[in-house]
Amino acid sequence: MTDNSPVRRKVFEELVTATKILLNEGIMDTFGHISARDPEDPASFFLAQKLAPSLITVDDIQRFNLDGETSDNRPSYLERYIHSEIYKTRPDVQCVLHTHSPAVLPYCFVDTPLRPVTHMGAFIGESVPVYEIRDKHGDETDLFGGSPDVCADIAESLGSQTVVLMARHGVVNVGNSVREVVFRAFYLEQEAAALTAGLKIGNVKYLSPGEIKTAGKLVGAQIDRGWNHWSQRLRQAGLA
Repeated sequence: MTDNSPVRRKVFEELVTATKILLNEGIMDTFGHISARDPEDPASFFLAQKLAPSLITVDDIQRFNLDGETSDNRPSYLERYIHSEIYKTRPDVQCVLHTHSPAVLPYCFVDTPLRPVTHMGAFIGESVPVYEIRDKHGDETDLFGGSPDVCADIAESLGSQTVVLMARHGVVNVGNSVREVVFRAFYLEQEAAALTAGLKIGNVKYLSPGEIKTAGKLVGAQIDRGWNHWSQRLRQAGLA
């Protein structure tokens, strides 16, 4: 997308950097995507055209309305409706990420809830909700978030929380900025891995409601520290 606005250009650059970080840290695979609400028009959002994430540049960013439609004639992700329906439902959300985060993925198909076990996972809240597509659409779907009605249900399942799982499919993270969502995606992956390990060796002591509230505030203030660290890792790997 061609746009001379410095504010929008910064968003485009952060989306590209975020994609590289998520790939480099092993959280995003071939089919992940991240978007950001337009800072100059809250009824629109930015998402890259349909490409392998490692190929995305600032010139690949498309602008969509909250119905998931665009005047850009380049191919678009079918799952853009995950983004549009969440932005429509949650005016507070400024960034949406969909991945198949490896350590989190098992919690999409087991009956054990994903709950926070360390201070770094306090943003999760009491537990991560799971969207179950079978509830309305039966057991012969493609499990895909490719239609507005399915994605409206995903947004409803998300509610006011920071993450929702799509049963037998993947993960959706949201937040107040691109950097916050990358931070949350990284530590959701870490938290899921820690919980899985803990369940194998003993009785898990989950965070209390008070710990969730207090630790969440403390850790949430460290977002730029994470972003700077992961950006430096990109530079060291020659990927920046």
